[in-house]
Amino acid sequence: MFEMVPGCVAEAFAALDEANRHARAAEVAAVVAVAKAAELYEVDQEAVFEGMERVIFPGHAGTPGVGEFLAAEIAGILGISTGSALQRIADVLDVRFRFPRLWEAFLGGELRWWQVVDATNRAAVLGVKAVEWLDRQLAWAMKVWSWQRILKHIDRWIVEADPAVAAERAEAERRRRDVEVSGITDGHCTIWGIVDAADGVAFDHALTAVARTLPAEDGDLRQRRAAAVGVLARRVSGQDVLPAATVVVHVNATDPALGLVGPTDEAGGIAGSSPVASGAAVVERWGALLTARIPEFLAGSRVTVRPVVDPWAISPETPHHPSVSLRTAVETLMPHDVFPYGATPSRSCDLDHTVPYADDGGPGQTRWGNLGPLSRFTHRVKTHGGWHLTQPEPGIFHWISPAGYHYLVTAQGTIRIASPPPRPREPEPPPDWEDPPPPEAERSLETEAWAAAAWVLAT
Repeated sequence: MFEMVPGCVAEAFAALDEANRHARAAEVAAVVAVAKAAELYEVDQEAVFEGMERVIFPGHAGTPGVGEFLAAEIAGILGISTGSALQRIADVLDVRFRFPRLWEAFLGGELRWWQVVDATNRAAVLGVKAVEWLDRQLAWAMKVWSWQRILKHIDRWIVEADPAVAAERAEAERRRRDVEVSGITDGHCTIWGIVDAADGVAFDHALTAVARTLPAEDGDLRQRRAAAVGVLARRVSGQDVLPAATVVVHVNATDPALGLVGPTDEAGGIAGSSPVASGAAVVERWGALLTARIPEFLAGSRVTVRPVVDPWAISPETPHHPSVSLRTAVETLMPHDVFPYGATPSRSCDLDHTVPYADDGGPGQTRWGNLGPLSRFTHRVKTHGGWHLTQPEPGIFHWISPAGYHYLVTAQGTIRIASPPPRPREPEPPPDWEDPPPPEAERSLETEAWAAAAWVLAT
């Protein structure tokens, strides 16, 4: 790689080309490492205790199984959630075992991994024989066509690969009909759905019809069509009120936009002489919203206020299951799963005792400082997967993985604080002098790709 920052356009172009070469090599090395980890990772299949590690099949038809806790180790190393790690393993298995031509082209540096995965995920419904045909089509096209051109053909190829499956997919799509509303971003939601064609056309006409009745000051037709969604939602069959839904909103009681604390001018001026700043409120499962918009957001709603007052002052408890106040305090202080890079909201987690609860362990075992939210999967990983957890200070979780990686997890996130030392390879014993020299071993695709990637990254 270049040692100096580029000083002219030509050097910048050359540096970009070199960086891209290294990025492709690193991508190949990372994928091969996941493939070999999945191949070499062992599971004790004789263990039959409840919660013990199992062999699972995250890939699709024709792929082998792997130990389910492998995802936990890979998640920590890559700094991603366990769900994302499991998906990465599934992607590698799918390409390696279902699309050998694409696998070979990727290992040769001809294809980018994200494009390969996108293509193979679209074909997840196909069986082994249909995938073999599609693999030939894609391996050729991805070498000579742009990605945008491939996207125009891949759906047709998937249908041609197995028309019977295509018919089944059409029926499955009918059963999959759904409408989803995204989380809140910048005060708005995104609506996405799969509906019957006739229903979609009728909905489109209804939006336009309602939009034309709204005042012009509400915006242009596009914006009024968006507003029409709310009109339709609140007046279904002439009803002004729909069945109630529960949402949880987190706000800071000191936020001046709430009007609970009188604003004061920092220079001693008159309160209210300048615009009141607004912080952010968090609507669980939906996203963030300006606190100033909370009255509008909750208009017409029945509101229950549940204050969380000084969570650090909650007294230790003796029963195994924490009280509502203690659980709320822990969830407030640790809003997510405390496994490295955990992403599951704490309200959806178990509250795990860092030092296991003992019936004869005395009072105060259930307390802030010995509790932490863990999802069901990461709870099993901690209990049966060989991970070691301590909580040296309340809210600071020190994890050690079976492979020897150390992580510190706090409410702010995860940092890796130590990695195991490199393991030197033991030299193979020399062959018996009486034996003839063996023929040169055939090098696997993975071995060739690894050697090529290592050479690029070393230069």
